[in-house]
Amino acid sequence: MCCAMRVAQPRYARVMTLRRSARSPFALALPFTLGILAVHALRELPAPWMLGLFAIPALLPWRGRATHALFVFGVLWCVWRVQDDVALRWPLSRHNETIELRGHVAALPEPDDIDGERRWRFQFRADDASIPLIRASWYRAPVELKAGECWLLTLRMRTPHGSLNPGAFDYEAWLFREGVGALASVRSGERCEALSGPPWLLMRQRLLDRLHAALPGHPGLPLLAALTIGDDSAISAHDWDVFRQTGTTHLVAISGFNVAIGASVAFFLGRWLWALWPPLCLRLPAQKAGMVAAAAAGVAYAFLAGWEPPVQRAALMLVFLLGAAWFDRLQHPFRVLALAWIAVLLVDPEAVLSPGLWLSFGAVGLIFYLTLHRLAAAPFWLEALRVQAALTLGLLPLSLGWFQGMGWSALPVNLIAVPLVAVVTPIALAALLLDWIWPWFGTPLLGLTASALSELQRYLQALAAWTEAGWWAASPPLPALALALLGALLLLAPRGLPTRPLGLLCLLPLLWPPQPAPARGFEVAVLDVGQGLSAVVQTAGHTLLYDAGPAIEEGFDAGESVVVPYLLGRGIRRLDALVISHEDRDHAGGLEAVRRFVGAKAEYGALTAQPCRDGQAWNWDGVEFLVLHPDEGPWSDNEGSCVLLVSDGTRRLLLAGDIERKAERRLIERHPEEIAADLLVAPHHGSKSSSSQAFVEAVRPKVVLYGAGWRSRFGHPRPEVVARYAAIGAEQRVTGVEGALFAIPTDDGWAVEGYREQALRWWNAPAEP
Repeated sequence: MCCAMRVAQPRYARVMTLRRSARSPFALALPFTLGILAVHALRELPAPWMLGLFAIPALLPWRGRATHALFVFGVLWCVWRVQDDVALRWPLSRHNETIELRGHVAALPEPDDIDGERRWRFQFRADDASIPLIRASWYRAPVELKAGECWLLTLRMRTPHGSLNPGAFDYEAWLFREGVGALASVRSGERCEALSGPPWLLMRQRLLDRLHAALPGHPGLPLLAALTIGDDSAISAHDWDVFRQTGTTHLVAISGFNVAIGASVAFFLGRWLWALWPPLCLRLPAQKAGMVAAAAAGVAYAFLAGWEPPVQRAALMLVFLLGAAWFDRLQHPFRVLALAWIAVLLVDPEAVLSPGLWLSFGAVGLIFYLTLHRLAAAPFWLEALRVQAALTLGLLPLSLGWFQGMGWSALPVNLIAVPLVAVVTPIALAALLLDWIWPWFGTPLLGLTASALSELQRYLQALAAWTEAGWWAASPPLPALALALLGALLLLAPRGLPTRPLGLLCLLPLLWPPQPAPARGFEVAVLDVGQGLSAVVQTAGHTLLYDAGPAIEEGFDAGESVVVPYLLGRGIRRLDALVISHEDRDHAGGLEAVRRFVGAKAEYGALTAQPCRDGQAWNWDGVEFLVLHPDEGPWSDNEGSCVLLVSDGTRRLLLAGDIERKAERRLIERHPEEIAADLLVAPHHGSKSSSSQAFVEAVRPKVVLYGAGWRSRFGHPRPEVVARYAAIGAEQRVTGVEGALFAIPTDDGWAVEGYREQALRWWNAPAEP
């Protein structure tokens, strides 16, 4: 009997251990998260019968049934939450349709200036429930727009569509995460009398109006508005570059840090005020009263900041942590963190694609790991330095993966900026409240906080200018990032762990990323930069960039958003040559971003010290590069484009910029044999002023690639141009339709692949024929 008891007891203990493990928040969070990630890896949402078939194993008795059931639940939950938004998305068949809608401005409008003209960008919620949330643009609006205003608008509707390139920002995914199902431009509008929208939105607009009335033209106003009510629309693109370079973006965009600061101040104030009346403490301890105040303040601040996904996550995390503290469960903070993770994904499954989710939970997890259950407390300054250094190291792989780089100055800058923002933020919130109640006291306090923020901004700008080369641009592949994450965890492990030094070895692949390149000959990538051009030519050991894509002041910069991420993703941190065909913004707009993040050993063409001239030539790895145009001229801007021939003796590529008929005639007369090429990047995006019949006959390409926007407003490529190339049997592909185009040499010519077909997900518009 005793033997039986001795045998049975360990078995019972094992069963209880398994049950406890099954109830662990980590065991719940992992398969649930994997189920959501699996949905996001699909090209299209699964049909109901497929979901039912996949769920059957969860009903059968087998060892992994619970884990499989959680995985299936993640899949079903994600599909259920997103399918309505997918169904509401504005259809391709109604693209460019003009309709009239009544509704209200559903968020704080964003003013900006494009080429000296005022434009408003805003979210518009139609009264008709069958219309999705619209992201609208209104050029030369007759009045200033306000959140919550009712408008009757005439809109030209567009289907959400963005450029698709390896490593670059997925605009369509961002729109979907924001709940936007349609784009539109306003043709005309008439204001209604009624206000609409949630009360917190109307309150944010009133507070923003008070800020502008109290501090008109103050240089610190944009940063003050960003920290108090989450309105960052007045922060310029240059200032965002400064924040990125100095590693302080997380301080400006309201997220976990800001919410935690506000909640901490509310906790200490609530606890102190509650303790002033001892009978209250007999009913509820002062610490728990402080927790209630902290939760209320955190949630209120999140609503004040617009209840955007980052602050939603921060508020949920705060509530879970305070709830755990209330029930004395903070002995296991990582379990609480896992439950908060599950809650965030239940509220918003799309958050799994957001870098903020991973960075915020990663930062909180690292802080818990570094500060809890320590035997000896270090001095405050030393603890702050250690935590900031650990966060910089621990979050390095995530930062490189999401943002293609990091600033070397981030650690020392944050040691100064974090305490300053931690002090200024609650003062700014209090000043905003006081300005509402007692303007005679609140307005001067707002001015002082705005001045402090302005000084901080000047300090960051000076530091960014001083350390201009302090940004380390890199985009390592996923295996290298995973290995680096392991290395960071090893380096942050307790001192007694014998494998800690291996962490340094795990970080080494970040310094030497792989550089895929053709073994012989050359490959070509024509990037999807919208209405513009940027092409990358790679040989076995060299890389050339031809044009850098478009850029709009205070708007889209293809150099920063598309070209640089693609180059870094290929392991290219410095170009061997950069050619700018001519000065037009759609070809040269991204030049400064390319220079800033990557740079080149040699530059040719417009806006460089070495203009293109007929006869320039060089050889890389057996591949000849020859400039065929222009000569001394004079030439107009388009006609003077740099024309480059690339040849490996078997295959020939012609890059023709924006040349038109006059330059085409010169090429036919001066270089009748050289311009023959089997691969052509069509001149001037396929404009009717180029690709003359004589030029098409002289080049006779087998493949023609067009750098043109999706459903280009210029009609590129023009039907008559397409017909000319079709008449000689050329294969024709358009970047705006298929995403980035990759031309890979084969034994009998070129194989062209479109990135949209490779990377298509259910939130992306499909590639059209």
